[in-house]
Amino acid sequence: MDKYKFKYGRKDIDIVLPSKSIIQTLKPKNSTNINDIEGELIRVLENPVGSKPLKDIVKSGEKVVIVISDITRAWIKNHLFLIHIVNYLNDLGINDNSIKIIVALGTHRPSTLQEVQILVGEELYSRVKVFDHNCFDDNNLMYMGESSFGTPIYINKRVAEADRVILTGGIVFHLFAGFGGGAKSLVPGVAGLKTIQHNHRLTFYEGEGAGLNPNAGSNKISDNPMREDITEICRKFSPDFLFNVVLDTEGNFVKFVGGDFEKAWLKGCDYIRELYGIEIREKAEIIVASAGGYPKDMNLYQSVKTMDNCLYGGNEDSVIVLFSECSEGLGAEEFLSWFRYSTLEDMEKALKENFTVPGYAAYKTAYTGVFRKLILVSALPDETVKKLGFIPAGSPEEAMNVAYSLAPSNPKITLMPYGGNTLPIVFK
Repeated sequence: MDKYKFKYGRKDIDIVLPSKSIIQTLKPKNSTNINDIEGELIRVLENPVGSKPLKDIVKSGEKVVIVISDITRAWIKNHLFLIHIVNYLNDLGINDNSIKIIVALGTHRPSTLQEVQILVGEELYSRVKVFDHNCFDDNNLMYMGESSFGTPIYINKRVAEADRVILTGGIVFHLFAGFGGGAKSLVPGVAGLKTIQHNHRLTFYEGEGAGLNPNAGSNKISDNPMREDITEICRKFSPDFLFNVVLDTEGNFVKFVGGDFEKAWLKGCDYIRELYGIEIREKAEIIVASAGGYPKDMNLYQSVKTMDNCLYGGNEDSVIVLFSECSEGLGAEEFLSWFRYSTLEDMEKALKENFTVPGYAAYKTAYTGVFRKLILVSALPDETVKKLGFIPAGSPEEAMNVAYSLAPSNPKITLMPYGGNTLPIVFK
């Protein structure tokens, strides 16, 4: 028997397991931090992937819009690189008054002033005008036709009318878009509600009760209709430059990519696969996972990504033991409301009528409860956990006792101490 550590809230918890039963421990591969942020950023801007250098694209006097991620993606740390992009534009003859920063809210709530300051940093907050995108305001959207998937294309007017558009963001595995970053800064980031909802419905098969399209999942780009639609819309819009970042589990920059919105992003996706995609040769009967501690387990909504990653590492009907403190409850206000639907089919029908990301997260949570046995160690009330379709446990020891009772004898166990980041990929 050996002792293993997992992050839980702001502390570590220990769990004792038989080492002979552990078939794999999924950890990110080693990476090197970027210490000279400005220097590496300039190198990427001047040596891009699939496009001209930024200095050969932007002309003095042009109006430039920079699209940034919102506070729900504060982990991207916009403020640490954004200042250098703006200063670089200044050197190209673009003054601060000719630059606008648009916060890509998608369907999220408006930013507070404090959040805007956090996103752009105090210096830029006093220098450059920052605007929230509002997907509900038709008067500030421009219609740009329709995609081949039938998605009506509505884009923020300030973005559409700019001389130059620079997309920024962070790349991670994504529940249904394959990867974050890239064209997602445009759709859903600064798109209209009709665009977002039509695009996101592509995560399901057409037809009542048809279920999830398995191609709309983590690490899926080719044949992922939702991602292909986003890419097509973005190619039609044709942003001028993309700058995306990759961070390690401690929040350090480890990779910058820049250039063509798709080609540079794909290079970043390859790096994510290399860093966080862990090959497995067999699936487990029990997965023991941590969402990664605070803030990744501050609420259950933030932990859905860990649940989804666990789905790839275990057999159907396997057991998941998840450590997620959820000190701030369930998270998104509407998240729990989706559990008023008693079946996946009813939830799917409602999502197709009115797609929301919290609704999709609720669906994935319910899906996990149906196709896996999930035991949750958290600060949530037991009744709430049961309502979600999970089994509450008050300690790691209790959780494992329940897991052993539900799994076959001598179960194969996989450990995922960085469950929110690492994705099991079956070796072929």
